[in-house]
Amino acid sequence: MTFNFEKSRSYLVCPKCHADLVQDGDSLVCTNPDVRLQYPILEDIPRLLVEEAKELTPDAWKAAMQRAGRTVS
Repeated sequence: MTFNFEKSRSYLVCPKCHADLVQDGDSLVCTNPDVRLQYPILEDIPRLLVEEAKELTPDAWKAAMQRAGRTVS
């Protein structure tokens, strides 16, 4: 079974701030510009653990949001 983010997006949120997530390749990224956490998807399972998340740089976060079709300022 492959992880299907579209079917899960209504109930998956960032565990740190509860913002929406977007899929970026093999990870989920928090849409909150103050948090910018990237959560890995390992073996088709999202690992939504804050202590295992990677904080993206502002530029990397903006690029991920743009790839997901989100407008950022």
